Amino acid sequence: MPGKKIVFIVLTLYGVFTTANAEPAKSFDFDHATITSVHAAMSAHQLTCQQVVNFYISRIKQYDLDTSRGAPLNAIVNISPNVYQEAQALDDYSQQHNGQFIGPLHCIPVIVKDNVDTYDTPSSSGSLALLGSQPTKDAFIVKKLREAGAIIIGKGGMDEFASGLYGKSSRSGRIGNAYNPNKNPGGSSGGPAVAVSANFAMLGIGSDNSGSVRVPAVFNGIDGLRPSMGLLSQNGIFPRDNLEGTAGPLARNMKDLAIMLSVIAQPDPDDPNTLHIPRVSSYTDFFDKNALQGKHIGLVTSICKRKTRHTDPTTDEILQTAYQRLKTQGAIIVPVQLPDFNCKRDDVMAGEIDDVNHYLNSFPTVQKNFTDLCNSGYTENLFGSKKACLKHIEDTAAKGSPAYKAVQARFVKNRDYVTQVMETKHLDALLVPITSKGAVTYDANNINTWLVPLSSSTGMPALALVAGFTHEKIPMPVGFELDGKMYDEANLLAMGYAYEKASPVRLIPQLGAGNLNAPLLSLDIPQLNNLFTLVGYTMYTQVMAKHGPEALTPAKAKTITEQVVKEYLQETGE
Repeated sequence: MPGKKIVFIVLTLYGVFTTANAEPAKSFDFDHATITSVHAAMSAHQLTCQQVVNFYISRIKQYDLDTSRGAPLNAIVNISPNVYQEAQALDDYSQQHNGQFIGPLHCIPVIVKDNVDTYDTPSSSGSLALLGSQPTKDAFIVKKLREAGAIIIGKGGMDEFASGLYGKSSRSGRIGNAYNPNKNPGGSSGGPAVAVSANFAMLGIGSDNSGSVRVPAVFNGIDGLRPSMGLLSQNGIFPRDNLEGTAGPLARNMKDLAIMLSVIAQPDPDDPNTLHIPRVSSYTDFFDKNALQGKHIGLVTSICKRKTRHTDPTTDEILQTAYQRLKTQGAIIVPVQLPDFNCKRDDVMAGEIDDVNHYLNSFPTVQKNFTDLCNSGYTENLFGSKKACLKHIEDTAAKGSPAYKAVQARFVKNRDYVTQVMETKHLDALLVPITSKGAVTYDANNINTWLVPLSSSTGMPALALVAGFTHEKIPMPVGFELDGKMYDEANLLAMGYAYEKASPVRLIPQLGAGNLNAPLLSLDIPQLNNLFTLVGYTMYTQVMAKHGPEALTPAKAKTITEQVVKEYLQETGE
């Protein structure tokens, strides 16, 4: 509870920690928790919302800054100060309403990206330039999550202003991969993806321009959806590159992802792009383990004459196994080329200066326009210098300008072209490997979602799925995406569900020792949030500000984290 220190003790084999006023969960399997299993345990009076929240907060305290495997995960920016009160309120609601739930996400913990507004935690969009900016209301999709009973447990780290594939920013420093924290978590939604994979929350919200949901999803062995443009409201989300940017859900299984999508995919009266488009009431209604039977899937081998084939033998073996799995479920896979697709990325940020300025004036932010961001001294991590940042303002076309309209027209032309190819060849989906060589990689030239922007430059939906894991000492995930027709998320997710049912059980990341961070269990939420800020700030000031993001290696992230944690605990007397 805000202002009070919560004392935790270990209570079960599964590492559940609880406050003094909560009974322990009775051997509930949090490792494989789903919305269905949590709600079943609650209905059977085996689990309370207080216990759920206690588990996840304590798990974050144990493992987010753990350095026993090398670099820390460092996925969390801050935790909501209201989580315990919200949990108690949900328990009270169920008790007063004969065990009923307030909605389909009753007490389901969600981590949202740091560029998604929440009224109770700041929104810094991955930049120290916006440290302390506190929205006065929730983003539209966050409002829908809360109405459905979700617990917004906190914010996840991200690349600076959602620009990057590496999980680095002035706000958080370096984020580590859930399976191997010394490797790339993907970006820019690395924090939420790592948090969901490492079981710091059950669900996540990211945002996607050039793969920023899909890449971190598969790099961390979970599912992620870039929905059709307009399916989700963008109100209350930092508006970088709104021409192609959209929020997207992250989850460890397809059913959970679909349940969350049903909650947030609602028309927003204040976002015209969400109006007058086809919608379904429940995406799980379309689920069928035989949904791949007879489906034609186009394996895209090249787009705009850029090859998407996977040349690494290990990656090829894993993906070929996944393709065979699709075939076994009745899918028919045919090679497809898209030579007339326009991969041009010029002017895709047209209009963003107008959008960012409007956003920064919508609540009491610490900066009031893009020029203020440039002059803050904290944008060099992204632009290289203040001068380059100001030049970006000068060079970016205005909203509604000829360049802006040209990008819109290009996207429509791409969408019409891809739709025509799919209809002519009777294709239900297109398949693109996430990486062309290797699994988790820092080499952007091997990441297809960036090089061949099939979904980003059409606005069509793309579902990221895990193909399998490498045979390394620490197995790392390899993934692909299924791209569907416009607003055809129902069939796309149904195919994903059928694929999942025919796939091996997901490998759970093996986190660090945990007990090394036992002193953090006694920190209250404000203290913990201060520690997260100090870790990120120190990584930035000691390394990134002086030598650039590339200089912040896993080893340096580990050393800095250990030193900051040690000094902070000494100062707080823990």
